[in-house]
Amino acid sequence: MAQPSESQEELRPFMDARVLWPPDMPDDMLEDAVKIAKDATNQYDIETQGQDVAKTIKLKFDEKWQPYWHVIVGKGFGTHCTHESRRFVYFYLGKHAFMIYKIGF
Repeated sequence: MAQPSESQEELRPFMDARVLWPPDMPDDMLEDAVKIAKDATNQYDIETQGQDVAKTIKLKFDEKWQPYWHVIVGKGFGTHCTHESRRFVYFYLGKHAFMIYKIGF
């Protein structure tokens, strides 16, 4: 099996999450992302209320870090997006993936 090079992305543990490394987000914002996601998954049943989890994260990020944040929560999804520099993270909490990114006008 090939070993990943330093330039390849990989999942690394961070605050009970597995984060796609390197994240394109400052450390304080990354900590908020994981903490807010954990709080939202404790507040809502992610299996049946995933949209509420995503909405909660989005609203908290818009309030604290200025609009316009986008949040995708789910299992087994692939995506590509355009985002502002230093405003993107993809991580897992358990079997659910979280993609949080900002793009504004």
